Amino acid sequence: MKRLILLMILVAAGVAAVSLRAPKWLADRLPSPENATKTYVSLARLQTENEWIAAYGRVEPSSEERNLAFEISGVIATVEVLEGDPVTAGQQVASLRAGDRRARLEAAKAQEQAKLAQYQKLVAGARKEEKSSAWAAVKRAETVMKNLKREMVRRQELLSKNLIAKEEVDRAIKDYRVAEKQYEEAEQQHLIAQNQSRKEDIASSYAEYDAARHTAREMVEELEKTVLRSPIDGTVLRTHRKAGENVSIFFEAPVLTVGNEEALNVRAEVDEDYAVRVKKGQEALFVCDAFPDREFKGTVTRLSHMTGRKLLPTDTPGDKVDTKVLEVIVSLKDSAGLITGITGDVLIRTGAAQQISGNSIP
Repeated sequence: MKRLILLMILVAAGVAAVSLRAPKWLADRLPSPENATKTYVSLARLQTENEWIAAYGRVEPSSEERNLAFEISGVIATVEVLEGDPVTAGQQVASLRAGDRRARLEAAKAQEQAKLAQYQKLVAGARKEEKSSAWAAVKRAETVMKNLKREMVRRQELLSKNLIAKEEVDRAIKDYRVAEKQYEEAEQQHLIAQNQSRKEDIASSYAEYDAARHTAREMVEELEKTVLRSPIDGTVLRTHRKAGENVSIFFEAPVLTVGNEEALNVRAEVDEDYAVRVKKGQEALFVCDAFPDREFKGTVTRLSHMTGRKLLPTDTPGDKVDTKVLEVIVSLKDSAGLITGITGDVLIRTGAAQQISGNSIP
């Protein structure tokens, strides 16, 4: 932490700070001016040319850390990996209890099959026996209708002679109208049996089948949401939930954190006063207390397009949490030994100085 504060003082001071003493961790490794070699960047050069800017950073996987959570609420049934386990893209890592969703899916599939059979029957038409039966029904309905029509006409004649009551005529007319409708329905069923289904009936049947098909598909997708899969090849960095715990979409509830640690980056936060000096491709160094005699070289590979709130507090008394910073990603060339989460100081070379070689700034 002290390194970052002292470096920021040096960088901000520029030419006016030539008389400041070097921080002990740096001064101890700087040779006297008469013995300086090209393998060291002198403090005087840091101050007078203002080539370097300092920032605070945190080691993370090159894939970034992925907090995996379910898309739906429920109770966790299984967590199938442990911290440190390798995972592959698409691998199932956890699941929710899903008995009720499986039952609804089976019901939706059955409904889909029923609607499909109904549609196919309308399209294919009836069998020979069904056609014969439909024709016989038409003839029966026609005979009944004709008989009731004759009866209706006869009673109307009797009413004209005042031989029966009007109620009897009304009843005969009603019976005839009913028989007439039954005859029309029998004819329609006969047309269907003759493979002459109305287009609107076929269209309506298909619409019902299509709706049932989409419902079943939605249930398949709903069931898939009870399975949590890793989006990348990598390693389980942390487990946050266990089997039997409840998760909800109404609050943040990650189950696992995964990341690809084959290559590591450092996410650094550069003070907004120096943000415009950071460019892609610039050389960078990462130093930390865990490796006091070692530097990790890297390159600026990505940076934000706007400043934002500081997310990496240095936990020092003078740290200003309201400082605006630019987020910068430094890809490390050799990260052997580092682990995700280590914090330290990041030095970014912004000037046109000589290439870094050897142990320039530990």
